[in-house]
Amino acid sequence: MNFHDPVDREIKQLLNAKRKDLIIPDTVQLAMENALSSISEQKVKKKYPHKKWRWAAAALALFFILGAVSIYSVPTFGEMIRSLFAKDNPDIGLLRAQELGLVHNPHIKVKDKGYTLVIDEAVADPTRVTMALQLFDKKGKHDRYKLLLGDLNNITIKDANGKDLDTMYDMGYTNDFYYMVAFFNEPLETDKITIEGNIETLGKKNEPSIEGDWNFSFDIDMREANQQTKIEELSGSYTTPHGMTVTLKRLTRMVQGVRFELETELNDAAMARSPGDLWEKQMLSFHFETIENEEIHSVNSRKNGDMVSLMSTDYAVIGDGKIRWSYIFKYLPEHEPYRFILDGYSVAETDGSRISFRPSDLIEPKAFQILTDRIELVGTSLEDSQNPDATFETAYEYRIMGLDHIPEELILVRRVVDKRYKDPDWSVMLK
Repeated sequence: MNFHDPVDREIKQLLNAKRKDLIIPDTVQLAMENALSSISEQKVKKKYPHKKWRWAAAALALFFILGAVSIYSVPTFGEMIRSLFAKDNPDIGLLRAQELGLVHNPHIKVKDKGYTLVIDEAVADPTRVTMALQLFDKKGKHDRYKLLLGDLNNITIKDANGKDLDTMYDMGYTNDFYYMVAFFNEPLETDKITIEGNIETLGKKNEPSIEGDWNFSFDIDMREANQQTKIEELSGSYTTPHGMTVTLKRLTRMVQGVRFELETELNDAAMARSPGDLWEKQMLSFHFETIENEEIHSVNSRKNGDMVSLMSTDYAVIGDGKIRWSYIFKYLPEHEPYRFILDGYSVAETDGSRISFRPSDLIEPKAFQILTDRIELVGTSLEDSQNPDATFETAYEYRIMGLDHIPEELILVRRVVDKRYKDPDWSVMLK
């Protein structure tokens, strides 16, 4: 084609516009050029007089591109749908962002050393940032394990003033793309964020790395997402039988999540059981349920699947014996009533429980009961550990440094225990 011709320039612009949106393998690119060069101008001119033959050739080339890419880089139709909103990827927060038109396409496409980094979807609100990142090899196939994030590569989020807010990490979850996320314990207060990728090394572990430049940067306007934020003040307070007062504070609804805040305060008797900073080592257990008693979410319930909807947890000491808690969930009902139910809590407390035994009597394992805990002693030895890699799943070892003999009697004293209280009896109806 003679690209000095105005018609040819239009054709070239069309092909380039279509081609830049696709990841075309090098083999396909070469085959396409060969196919175009082999078109007989004379034969096409007979069927398409004047300059129409060139448009026919362009249509053929575009058809070739689409067909070849689908064959070479998309082995199955399922692999072609690589999106935050495909298959089982989206959660209710992402769907809400899509409904409100808050899904951004930053049009990121960076190519170097035969690898192309592509970002077509990003969602951000004061709760979290979610992004789908793909890395294509020379054949146009997504390489799920070539990008390692850490010291060498990182993706950071900055506010409108350039201040670092957080670093994104790969949540896994799907093989279709790198599922990049960042959760914020405190809702963001900025009209714009900038996502910067510093990607200069590719390579799986135990293989030679590939040095290159896949850096990128793009902005996301947060004003519309910020306008969707709603704050609901909560009420309700309860004091447990052992001296912890729980007070509900507020609910903050954002596009991708709901932030639930409450405060706890220990009375003097409870503080006396947790001197120093022991009282700060706390954990709350609670759940939400519908008015039909169907569980919505649970937190620290000691059962499988209880934190599926919990995106982040944070706390801050705001006074002597007083803590402000923050939990961000993907979802909490908005238009129908539901209950908050306090299931229990734990606090680090001084203990003083002790067991005494004669090592020479441990011919066979001996069990001791301390409160609700059962401890079994299996033996003593002056030798080096026979199980240096022992974990809580296989064995505990208590080591007494500097002891050159085995005493006739030993006493083990448990100074601190995470005391779990399961006696609260409190629920609050929320609307």
